[in-house]
Amino acid sequence: MLQQFLSNCPLLEFISLNEHQKAIDSVAGGNTFTFVNLLPCVPLIQVLNIREYYMKYLCIGGMPHKLPTSLAHLKDLVLDVCLVEQNEISSALCLIRSSPVLERIVFQMFDNDKLPVRQTPANFLDPEGYPDLKLDHLEMLEMYNYSNLPLEMEFVKLIMAKSPVLKKVRIELNDNVSVDEELKMLRDLVRLPFPWASHSANLIFVRP
Repeated sequence: MLQQFLSNCPLLEFISLNEHQKAIDSVAGGNTFTFVNLLPCVPLIQVLNIREYYMKYLCIGGMPHKLPTSLAHLKDLVLDVCLVEQNEISSALCLIRSSPVLERIVFQMFDNDKLPVRQTPANFLDPEGYPDLKLDHLEMLEMYNYSNLPLEMEFVKLIMAKSPVLKKVRIELNDNVSVDEELKMLRDLVRLPFPWASHSANLIFVRP
């Protein structure tokens, strides 16, 4: 029904799919409707906001390296993402890679509460493995509920290495991240420098 509805809204510029109940998980097993089906229906989309359970639903089965049709107008991408699930981070990267004018990325991090999942390899986000990822218009990256998992930091490094006009990276820490962990994270960033494509980007950590 959603696909049929969206197919009749060719001028749609904003989509927000919010699901606050886990009921959507009960139908995910028979799902044939994914991002690949959803996004061609909305060629003018500028803002895409997908929350936790819709994210799980729409990325079942993984995503191609890049969408067949570019999201040529998408400027704001807001996703709930579990980075340890390879289907979810692959889907997020596919959306990012397919959005040539993206200006803002917002990730709300969450933990997977259902097993089994396809685990993301530790080196999955190595910037050298993404020569075709170009974020020439990205100005802001925001991450919330950041738990200081290795893959979360690797994602930050990947985006910063590919965004020449990036202005701000804002990371809001999870309640479980101690002050000592935060200080260690900052020391590691100084001691183990990584490539920043933008020389004017500000990296900001805040506590909730």
